[in-house]
Amino acid sequence: MRREYANIKASAIPDLKSYESATSSIAAAPHFTPGGLMSSPKRPVLLCDGGYYGTLAAARTLGADGVPVLIADPNMLAPALWSRQVAGRFRCPPATDMKRFVNWARTLGRRYSQPVIYPTSDDISLVLALHRRELERDFQFYQPDLDTLLNLLDKSKLAQVVRAAGLDMPDTWVPSNPNQAEEMIRDLSGYLLIKPRTQSLLNTHSKGTIVFGGRENSVRTYTDFCRRNVLDPELATRFPDWTLPIIQRYHPEAVEKVYSIAGFIDRGGRNMAVRAAEKVLQLPSRLGTGLCFQSAPVDSGLASGLQQLLQRIGYFGVFEAEFIRLPGRSLLIDINGRLYNQLAFDVARGLPLPTLFYEGALGNDEAVAEATAAAAAAGADSTGPQAFCNRSRLAVLLGLRRVLGTMPRQEAGRWKEWCAAHPDSVIDAVADREDPWPRRFDRLRQLHSYLRHPRAFLRSTGYEQPQGAAS
Repeated sequence: MRREYANIKASAIPDLKSYESATSSIAAAPHFTPGGLMSSPKRPVLLCDGGYYGTLAAARTLGADGVPVLIADPNMLAPALWSRQVAGRFRCPPATDMKRFVNWARTLGRRYSQPVIYPTSDDISLVLALHRRELERDFQFYQPDLDTLLNLLDKSKLAQVVRAAGLDMPDTWVPSNPNQAEEMIRDLSGYLLIKPRTQSLLNTHSKGTIVFGGRENSVRTYTDFCRRNVLDPELATRFPDWTLPIIQRYHPEAVEKVYSIAGFIDRGGRNMAVRAAEKVLQLPSRLGTGLCFQSAPVDSGLASGLQQLLQRIGYFGVFEAEFIRLPGRSLLIDINGRLYNQLAFDVARGLPLPTLFYEGALGNDEAVAEATAAAAAAGADSTGPQAFCNRSRLAVLLGLRRVLGTMPRQEAGRWKEWCAAHPDSVIDAVADREDPWPRRFDRLRQLHSYLRHPRAFLRSTGYEQPQGAAS
């Protein structure tokens, strides 16, 4: 049976009626208030992926500034849906069902007279870019064109632009067929990462799997990885090369020495404001999503090279770049051209990222450039929060690892002390005393996930040996 996707909030959406009545008076360049970097009347914003912490951070920021925030997700347990800052909650088709998602979005866009829309995940980023011509009739965008985004979403193209910009990255091999891939794995030695060409609209959203070169079981792992990680059929037809994973040198330092530079670059690339952090704990341990971050100084050389890269490809908007820190080298491993996990951390450290993309979508480029430059200037003197953590997930992780015997008591105690040392300077991914419901729904969602996929969760809590490594 086809599910109906509609507004799941029974009451009328606050502030939208007044917005709709004023829509006819919105000029091409809305009135700009320098003090709050906000337009009046305030146009709604649609944010998808309500289960992502970057979406929640953006919703809280914009909602607190009086912007009517519309959140959409296929799963009603998505935490951002239940924030007090949300004006409208929607159940939408998954982005993987592109045709239905685009039709649903266009209907909503027409209903609310061209809301702002911004990519919240790789899936949404690619869908918006692929269907830009249709969607821009019903939404206000602040997103580069498809060719620009492919330089970030396609990891083979990313390797090319990284080298062209003079930045360093792990050795990367791009096989042209399965036989060549198998020969590469047989001929190479050491730890290797089998990595999807893109995570966009991949059925598993896998970051990859680690193997040891020169072993036949590693070759079989590559074949199995291709079989289990299936690209959307429409994408596979349009980009057939994307069906074949790339091979990259894996550095064990990625467990503890991932350095992040994240921020905003304006249209034209002249102004960029960033903050830096170290990812000190991730889940799963060897290749996962960040659980704990701590503030770090901005490496001006890396930031400059990153700005040159983004200028070269024509990217503008919110971004996050990740580097592995080695003695004398910093290897760029990924760039996300969208909202990201620890966005709330950087907002708290003086980067008004949601407000910047919102105002950019309304055409206030000059004001956005000024605000970006101001945030960049303030960055050197920033003394904001020192860490970011998802405390509830950390507590579950520490407890289970102790039970499973995969973490010594001393290490578990160290992480508890890390989190408790400066409670007022740690930004939580979800918890907010003034906005408690997202945390409650996040716990429900975690419990549901653990009960539904217990083996996958247990695997994620341990430090797994690479497939193909010696026992």
